Amino acid sequence: MYSSSFRLTNRDIDLAFDAKHLFLVCQPKLCLATGEVLGAEAYIRWKHPDYGLLPPGLFLSFFERRERSGELTRFVAHAAAETIAKWQRTGQHWPLSVNLGAPDLADKGLPGALDRIMDEHGLERSLLVLEVPEGAFARHGAEAQQTLAAFRRLGFSTALDGGGAVIVPDDLLTPDHFDEVKIGGAAIIQFARRLKSTGLGFVSRRVSLAVSRGLRATAVGVEDRTTLTALPALGFTSAQGSHIAPPASPAELIGWSAPPLLRIVAAAEPEIEEEILLTDPLPENVFVETAETAEEELLLLPVEEYSWEAADAFIPGEEVRAVSWRLDRTCLFPDRHLLALVRRPRTLPHMKKPPEKPHTPKPARKTRPKKKTAAKPAAFSSDLVSRRNLLQIALGF
Repeated sequence: MYSSSFRLTNRDIDLAFDAKHLFLVCQPKLCLATGEVLGAEAYIRWKHPDYGLLPPGLFLSFFERRERSGELTRFVAHAAAETIAKWQRTGQHWPLSVNLGAPDLADKGLPGALDRIMDEHGLERSLLVLEVPEGAFARHGAEAQQTLAAFRRLGFSTALDGGGAVIVPDDLLTPDHFDEVKIGGAAIIQFARRLKSTGLGFVSRRVSLAVSRGLRATAVGVEDRTTLTALPALGFTSAQGSHIAPPASPAELIGWSAPPLLRIVAAAEPEIEEEILLTDPLPENVFVETAETAEEELLLLPVEEYSWEAADAFIPGEEVRAVSWRLDRTCLFPDRHLLALVRRPRTLPHMKKPPEKPHTPKPARKTRPKKKTAAKPAAFSSDLVSRRNLLQIALGF
């Protein structure tokens, strides 16, 4: 927990670059069909001399506000190229992904800078995978597409990174623009699994479209075996996450390979689970056991029907208090927000209460006025969204 007096300055950034307080950790990516390692993704970390190890969610936005995110991107590219070169000297020919921010797609000098960095290390450009946030196309439009085209002309590999919530033109999801699409967050993957059979899931649509055009589809944030085994049926071709391997230093990953059991799990058929889709009406007399009830009390749910279109989009923490248990700021870039779609339930005709019978009001009795007492604060805010009312969450822009 960081106090309200936590402050960073430009001097902190200068010192971080000069004293090498910034460093990379890498997370392997696994092929779901064979269990082989396809490469890794690099994440930046900052070990501050006063505040200790800072998660990216605390400092990436600071770099952007100070207009120094371009320096950070070039630093990460230098460190990634050095890592690739070191791995190659040990016989490990892994591509390495680095994340770009939306402002990087408006930086016309970035393609040339990255080209010179790879040339200094004598590396093929395709070994550096540039992950482009989907929000960049909403913020910078044609400018982002021009920068992307420059990366491709120089031979860099590129990946479209995001949760699928931002609309990206279908004509960009081709091998001419990208080699891969990445869908981040365990919640997004779980949601896609629920909606796959209905054809309504935007995640499933992006994955199926990309794979049909020859792109790889990678699931990011795989945290358990259930999610891992479900991915092939959703169309994903590769995955990464803490269940496969947590981020580690580049030196620790020399010679790393997935354990045999993990390779078997990745290639296994997903378990079939009986699920009630959020777009389906709940059957009558459904009893749901809740963790909040004592002594295994049962709660009777009403019959409700939800329309997929009848949902409101919110930004947790700004427009509505919602899904804080899902939010992990360390995984977000400063130019992204977490979007929540919250359903608006409607009452069916048979659920409406019959009109009450008119009754004659009884004459009011004289009573002593009650003493005014301070109102107790409500246990829950009226704008708090429960887990049951949450349709989905996704990374937006």
